Amino acid sequence: MVADHPAIDTATEQAAVIVQDRPVVPLSSWLADALAACGRTERSLQVLTSPDVRITLPLRTVLQHPNARWAVEEPDGSGHYDGFSGVPLVWDRRAGFVVGKSDRVQHGPTRTFLRPVEEPGSQLWIDLRLRHDARESLVLGTGVELLAEALCDAHPAGWGTSEPALSQWNTSRMTALCRRRAPESTWTVFTGPQFAERPFIGTHRTARVVEGVKETITFGAGYPGDAEPPLERLGEVAGELAKRGVLTSMTVQRMAGRADLTYAPVWSGVPAPVGAAIGAEAVAEIGAARADDAPAPGERVGPSRAPAMWYPLGDGTDPDAWREFHALMKHLRPEGGQAPS
Repeated sequence: MVADHPAIDTATEQAAVIVQDRPVVPLSSWLADALAACGRTERSLQVLTSPDVRITLPLRTVLQHPNARWAVEEPDGSGHYDGFSGVPLVWDRRAGFVVGKSDRVQHGPTRTFLRPVEEPGSQLWIDLRLRHDARESLVLGTGVELLAEALCDAHPAGWGTSEPALSQWNTSRMTALCRRRAPESTWTVFTGPQFAERPFIGTHRTARVVEGVKETITFGAGYPGDAEPPLERLGEVAGELAKRGVLTSMTVQRMAGRADLTYAPVWSGVPAPVGAAIGAEAVAEIGAARADDAPAPGERVGPSRAPAMWYPLGDGTDPDAWREFHALMKHLRPEGGQAPS
């Protein structure tokens, strides 16, 4: 039962709460196992910390799921707030921490969430989706290597099913694990070198689908305040993946944040889009002429006979670029269908 799990401090009918007081909270093996236990019992996972605690990118991706929550206790113990939005939370005996309905909520985030903070750098967030033919020679993880080399001038160092990722990076072994678990999906974590000038970390998910094998990669790269991300290489990445015939889509965002890629429960600004790419299949579906005539000027990348498209949207410092991004997605959506994903 979930209430008996060693990592879970409190369990309600609908939620399991884990209290963490370490300076940086990763997605440890215990947390990953607790997450699985919550899935089996249909409970939400809630992590409770103090406002001085930071979380890693893998844990952040988990806690941003609709069925999860990051609850933060106020310094004076007077209440709690959501670690991503700053909205006050209250305790519900069935659902755990939920958004409160008091007058405080109507006034927005708490003062603790809005406290001044010095962010010494910026972060790039890449959501990359690839699809491969299901063949014996398939090797997974090469998309991670391409992003690492292009954006951080480095090579992945470690991987695993939780943090810390202690196994040395090895695409063959990761592929073998995914094959053993198929047709179930496999979720893993990868990291860059420990003292890299441009750190990176992310998650990798493999799933067997009707069309073949799908890879979903979340890649985070950190840059100090005096370093500008090499945004010009993103189009090259899209082109290389299109050349390999595996690109489905790629979206890139930038936000102010710590160069070490940890995240604190404070307001750090709104992320802004940097660009988006769609693969050759999506271009063929909507038509090359329509893809070329998008509201955001794009460029064809990859093979000329089956091009993909890369749409740069700026340097990621203007939140107003979201309007251009949404206009682009609306334009690319086939009539009566969904945007490329």
